[in-house]
Amino acid sequence: MPGGLSSRTIPKSRFLLYSCGKMIEGFVLLLSALVSGAWLLGAGVYIDGHIGWENLAHQHPTELAALMAGIFAPLALLWLLAAYFRQSSAQRQLAFALKQLHWQARKSAEQTETIVRALAETQDRERQAAALDVINRGLTDLQALAAQLALSLGRLNQDDMPDLWRMTRAGDRFAFFRLLLGNPSDPQAAASELAARLAAVPALKPMIADFVQLQERLADFAAKRAIDPLLREGLELGPPAKLHALLMTALRNQPAAAAPRNPLAESTNPSAAYTAHQVAKVLWPEGAVPPPPAPSQPANNPTEAAPWPESPAVASSQQAPSSEAGSQAASSANVMPFSPLAPGFPRNPGP
Repeated sequence: MPGGLSSRTIPKSRFLLYSCGKMIEGFVLLLSALVSGAWLLGAGVYIDGHIGWENLAHQHPTELAALMAGIFAPLALLWLLAAYFRQSSAQRQLAFALKQLHWQARKSAEQTETIVRALAETQDRERQAAALDVINRGLTDLQALAAQLALSLGRLNQDDMPDLWRMTRAGDRFAFFRLLLGNPSDPQAAASELAARLAAVPALKPMIADFVQLQERLADFAAKRAIDPLLREGLELGPPAKLHALLMTALRNQPAAAAPRNPLAESTNPSAAYTAHQVAKVLWPEGAVPPPPAPSQPANNPTEAAPWPESPAVASSQQAPSSEAGSQAASSANVMPFSPLAPGFPRNPGP
């Protein structure tokens, strides 16, 4: 068969038509051959009975030509018709073969499209299964964190833990989250209660930070993947998201830590502070520290080396500024607590 056509590659009805056409073509050829043989046999009998084979060579050329035309002209017409029929049959077979090739190409394209679609669906299912696996593992971690928070906050007893885990394995993914949410009708009271408990147990803040970070990552991952809409809605709007909002509210309601105060920079005795302020006014009336005195040059004679003795009052008045100037030039870290140069020195607290 042309083009390798068979009953396996084309529809059965068209294959039957093709086979019938081939049989008719063979029958026409056989019939033409039989008619031609019978015609020639009849022509031979006619010549032998009416003209004679010995007289055939003595016929006039015109009569001989007419005799040959009468014998072979019908045969030529017969074979011309047979050739025309065979040519038309060949054209029909070629058209049929082209149609079958087109049909095969279309079927191949459809099969290829089906295979590609099946592969794409398989890949989508694999990606969805991988995403669901990641989300399930993340939910398991969230459930473990929620269980630890519930135990630490006193919302759950150790004896009730197996029952809640059995509920979780049975399909209730958010049992621990609902336990921590408490009364949903008054979220502000629940947040205040949770803030008070966190203030009593500050070691839970790292665990809460882990829960908040993991819930945000899971919600973002679910929003970017083609997963079950109910599961995505549960992560974005369900108990995990509500517990996330409750924990954030509780963290914001935590009282701010008081700034540390330097007990050495303040005086609890008003009279001592007032006395120190008056001493500072006497020593530095301009509000500035006097520069340190220049070092004395070495004496060249006994008179310069041993200066004239001064009175004790003058000596004490000169030694006090120099000692105070030296202490002012030192760093603030080495200043005594009640020094006027110390940070936070009381400014004229009054009598």
